[in-house]
Amino acid sequence: MIGLRLVLLCCVLYGYANFFHIRLGIERKLTWLSSASFIILVLYFSAYRGLLYEASIALVLLGSVLFVYDVYQLIKIKAYRSIRVTLLGSWLILYFSIFASILLQVHLDHYDNYSHWALIVKFLYTEGHLPDVGDTIISYTSYPMGSSLFIYFGTVVAGFNDQVMIFSQFLLIYFCILTLFSVVRDESRALILGVMFTIIAVFNYFNIEIRTNNLLVDFLLPLFTLAAIAGMYRMRKSFGKMTLYMILVTSVLMLIKSSAIFFSMINVIYYFYLVIKLLQLHRHKSILLAKAIGAIAISFSPIILWNNYVKVNFPVTKHEVDLTAYSEIFLEKDSKVIKDIIDNFFQTVFNIYTLSTQGVILTLMIMLGAFIVIRYIFHRKNPLLWHLALISLITIVYYMGILLMFLFSMPTDEALQLAGFERYASSIVNLDLGMTMIFLARQIDYTLHEQTISLRNYKSFKNIQTKKIYQFSSVFLLFVSTLILLSETSGILYNDYQRDKTVVSQFEHVIDQQMELTDDRILVVSTNQADVENYLVDFVGKYWLYSSNVVGQENFIMDPNDFITLLSEYDKLLILEDHFSFNAMTRLINNHQFEPGLYEVDKILSGQ
Repeated sequence: MIGLRLVLLCCVLYGYANFFHIRLGIERKLTWLSSASFIILVLYFSAYRGLLYEASIALVLLGSVLFVYDVYQLIKIKAYRSIRVTLLGSWLILYFSIFASILLQVHLDHYDNYSHWALIVKFLYTEGHLPDVGDTIISYTSYPMGSSLFIYFGTVVAGFNDQVMIFSQFLLIYFCILTLFSVVRDESRALILGVMFTIIAVFNYFNIEIRTNNLLVDFLLPLFTLAAIAGMYRMRKSFGKMTLYMILVTSVLMLIKSSAIFFSMINVIYYFYLVIKLLQLHRHKSILLAKAIGAIAISFSPIILWNNYVKVNFPVTKHEVDLTAYSEIFLEKDSKVIKDIIDNFFQTVFNIYTLSTQGVILTLMIMLGAFIVIRYIFHRKNPLLWHLALISLITIVYYMGILLMFLFSMPTDEALQLAGFERYASSIVNLDLGMTMIFLARQIDYTLHEQTISLRNYKSFKNIQTKKIYQFSSVFLLFVSTLILLSETSGILYNDYQRDKTVVSQFEHVIDQQMELTDDRILVVSTNQADVENYLVDFVGKYWLYSSNVVGQENFIMDPNDFITLLSEYDKLLILEDHFSFNAMTRLINNHQFEPGLYEVDKILSGQ
């Protein structure tokens, strides 16, 4: 049934995608992301009116009607006769099939997403409204919920479970990747596609800190940015279509995460650059400029609405953009701490064994190598050095932003450890690689011997030697890209096989996931000191037991009276595994010991 309902989800999305293509004229490869963004925005604005579930059902019904109508039209005109098998289509199907088949088998990988991303989806699914000050189970109250709304939509259609949530987020990733190929002038050129396939596959290597089997959003940030750039470039000659697409994608990008403002500004600047170029061909320049400024303002309106909602509903919020809070955190750090943070940051950045640094170096090598080959072997001038300068500027600004975050908005102990550095840095590395891919796709095309696309065929090569090099390179890149994808999915599958050793698996074995939100005070007994100290047990417990008052503890070596006092502070107690010191204490107070399970504290204290 879950499989059938996921098919229904895809059919609904197809209905909207076809509407955007046929009725609004959006280029075919951009319509899927446009549809997903549209759904997110409809749910987002509906949530403020308390109509989240109703809007979801309406979207499903409308999408289903559009899908049925589209299928009828396709059958009527016998469009299936014109279906062609292409290299791009085959690879995209392969990419989707490889990841979908694995992600529908594995479980949700939980760490930071337990603290917010999976929890907010569960909250939306069970409560049906935006969190407010009374919903204390949501810790990161300032985080917007763009991608979570789409995942919520997936759960409304297909049900709430790990695989549905993972698959729904993967659809967003896949739609973004699909849009990247809109920059390709000639899809029959295997070398261009091979380069793009390989770089897209390499995304997963530098995304190792995030991967695709969880709900963290750091991978979505560069993908949405690249998708916006590619789409705007494709429709750069049509102000209306380009503007509509920019509003949809950029609005949603800013709703994915607070730090998305950096990536959104890249989109806005590029959009404004394209508008300036259009002004040269437009009679009513002031009108066009006013429309563009209005479009940018519209794209910012959803995040402004969210920030106002946060200020009204949450007096104190975590990770809110607040200059006063930033200054207080910064003043807590003395000059030595600040120096240590800065030194550690630059040592990490300039260490060639740092994964993100390797990504930056790879980008540099690809761009310089491509420039040299095109300029001095093919004797064609190209702007790749200017493109590299642009990529470098964006990277430097982003890295400085990470450093400022460690200094101003992160607690001292976490800042000294550069907590989450690789996860944050992976976003800019994948953005760099994506921009490199877009630039190379165009420049390789311009370097081909035959520039008239309609005349290109198997004879369109300078000589037999260049044809052999072209063919060998294309086959090699196709092989490498597929191998990397298989390696990534194998890694995901292997990690899932190892999950029996994790605290997440312990919760699953002891108690079913709770779907009714409560205020029960629950103490979780665990033997894993590390998972208790880094609050993973708390985050897992809050999500799995669905209560805001969940605390994990490993150490129970204490005075019996203190032990009794500790237990008396809670309503329930969850024992994840046999715990020697806990059972030693219960034997002391009432000569009983307890196996893993959920217990009422009163029964523990009475020895029942």
